[in-house]
Amino acid sequence: MSTTRFITLAIHTYPKALTLKKILESHGIHVRFENLVISGAGIASGVRVKIQETDLPLALKITESGDSLQSGMIDVKMDGSHAVVLIPVDFSPSSLLACKAGFEIARKLKLHPVLLHAYISPYFAGSLSADDPSDSGLSPIVGESVMEVEESIDMRRESNLRMKDFRRKLDSQLKDAGLDGMDYSVSVCEGIPEDTIKEYCRMTPPTLVVMATRDVEKKGEQLVGSVTAEVLDSCRVPVFTIPENFRFTSVDSLKRLVYFCNLDQHDILSMDILMRTFAYPEVDVTLIPVNDRAGGDVKEKVGRLCDYFNKSYPTARFTTEVFSSKTFREDFEKFEKNAGLQLMIVPNKKRNVFSRLFNPGIAHKMLFERDLPLLALPV
Repeated sequence: MSTTRFITLAIHTYPKALTLKKILESHGIHVRFENLVISGAGIASGVRVKIQETDLPLALKITESGDSLQSGMIDVKMDGSHAVVLIPVDFSPSSLLACKAGFEIARKLKLHPVLLHAYISPYFAGSLSADDPSDSGLSPIVGESVMEVEESIDMRRESNLRMKDFRRKLDSQLKDAGLDGMDYSVSVCEGIPEDTIKEYCRMTPPTLVVMATRDVEKKGEQLVGSVTAEVLDSCRVPVFTIPENFRFTSVDSLKRLVYFCNLDQHDILSMDILMRTFAYPEVDVTLIPVNDRAGGDVKEKVGRLCDYFNKSYPTARFTTEVFSSKTFREDFEKFEKNAGLQLMIVPNKKRNVFSRLFNPGIAHKMLFERDLPLLALPV
């Protein structure tokens, strides 16, 4: 008969422990106290706040969501506040691939797809719905020439016409893939693509952003392939990127994953987001620590993390690999070929994802040179 294992979440004075207990229990987490006693004196010097091991991801999310011990109140934001998959497009074949992947994910997660296209014109003049190209929505412009105004209107009209043509191609592709009948929205607006995407995510956070990437020879030819890294670097919602050469069928078909871990509690948060969001039935996950040091300490830490994940997610199988930071890229390439990887996962904590992976130059090359999808999970 298995028994529930309780672990220590925090150690506090008794009043602070009571406050934390109240907050945790308001979210359905069972809490136990254990007094800390000064050796030889029999005097309680503090309280261990203990929770069930299975509640750890939620408890960490709660304690990191605000200053809970000072306010006594906390607002836990588990997922994106809007049930939307945002799919930036530039009307290229790669955008069609991103749309197919985005719609597959939207169907699985019961989300609403939104296509976003941003174009650059001589000046910014608001946004325009793709369904009404006659409505220019121009703001008053002082000192601009008539030619510049007409050029901007022409670019708006052209972008909306291209979106309509793209939608015809997309609808045909969705029908062939058995995804027809899904409602979706479109937005065509003026602005720098990466800034427009980031602003959308800031103002209306989607559950997920799905973007296309191109191989290293093509990455400079069109917009989306060149802005994906910018969005990954700074976006505070999960971002799923898919290379143009990867044959994507469904999320459930991605069964061999690699997870680049930082060996801290954010790994637990990110993994919980991944497993809850995508509800993986069975999956193999290799944990690879990103650390400047190598040796027994790193191996021991990633081993403990691996044991925790295997206990917490029994339908998944977690293993570990440890590479030297000096030869990380070469070692990973060899591992990738032998392991048949299908998805790279990176936890992204505030600082940009690539500054935490080895160094930005190598990380960007890894993104564009790999024919593998990548999922960046903010924590």
